Amino acid sequence: MKSVFCAQIQTATLGGWWSASLWFGASFLGACLGSFGNVLVYRLPRNMSVVRPRSHCPGCNAAVAWYDNIPLVSWLLLRGMCRSCRTAIPVRYPLLEAGGAACLAAGLLRFGWTVHGLAAGVLLLVLLIIALIDWEHMIIPHTLTVAGTVVGIAASLQGPPGLRASLLGLVCGAGVILAVAYGYKLVRGRMGMGGGDVMMMGMLGTFTGPWGVPAVLFAGALLGTLYTVLGGSRRDDGVAKLPFGTFLAVGGAVIHFYGPEILAWYLSIF
Repeated sequence: MKSVFCAQIQTATLGGWWSASLWFGASFLGACLGSFGNVLVYRLPRNMSVVRPRSHCPGCNAAVAWYDNIPLVSWLLLRGMCRSCRTAIPVRYPLLEAGGAACLAAGLLRFGWTVHGLAAGVLLLVLLIIALIDWEHMIIPHTLTVAGTVVGIAASLQGPPGLRASLLGLVCGAGVILAVAYGYKLVRGRMGMGGGDVMMMGMLGTFTGPWGVPAVLFAGALLGTLYTVLGGSRRDDGVAKLPFGTFLAVGGAVIHFYGPEILAWYLSIF
């Protein structure tokens, strides 16, 4: 009896260590992806290669050694400064690394240890990177949306919404934005949205399916309207500009993660 009890304790302990190891590995992978996200946030808007040159200090131009490029750990050990010239390293870098870990963990927590859960975590990180770039530079790099679209379609082969719905969501998402953009051009004489918005909505459609597209657009428009009402829209040559991709990113994340629950709550009101 005693040996059986000890075996049960040992099995539970091993299971606990295995689970902890899995979560640590997933979090570290997310932090590494977040570290690469820092490269994307800085280089993509500047049309720089994300591969060359190696990461370097903008102050003294010294290359960053591998041991100074460990997510989160290196920034803490260096106290947020370059090893060579002591130039301050912005806190955005470790925050995005932590954000990458949180994104991957969130996807796995919500959808389990599946391809769908992993893809959801990747989508969340891609949306975070897009939101940061669009907020600062008012652009949505096609590199990110194309990569996200590929992940969405690939994940649909193993889980919801399914390949057919994913492809239909791609067409609907991109098509709706194109229709809005050209409708705005007919009325105002200029395009109301750019190609980045079109491709971003197509990407989100591959994850949510066609039924999620209207909900994402509504959420993004609602957030953008609130931002404008509060006086946050920017103006360039008298034309109001809005980082709509940032609001679409928030709306897309919420709908992909909690769309069915929100719909059920809404229908319950009636």
